[in-house]
Amino acid sequence: MPIKGSILNHKFDFDNARYFRFHVSVLQNGRVIDYGGVIESHTEDAVIINGGKYLKTNCVFMVR
Repeated sequence: MPIKGSILNHKFDFDNARYFRFHVSVLQNGRVIDYGGVIESHTEDAVIINGGKYLKTNCVFMVR
């Protein structure tokens, strides 16, 4: 289960963060681009947080 400050890398990380309703921040190039919220859904390529779509290849997702 992800803990505060951990990076989501694998499908099960995203699944657990969504299931347990962890708040997730989105980072790009080492900077926070969105303090995010709860993951609404995710696919192999993207994550939807608060209606925003973020590509997994371009972003890092960190549990707050």
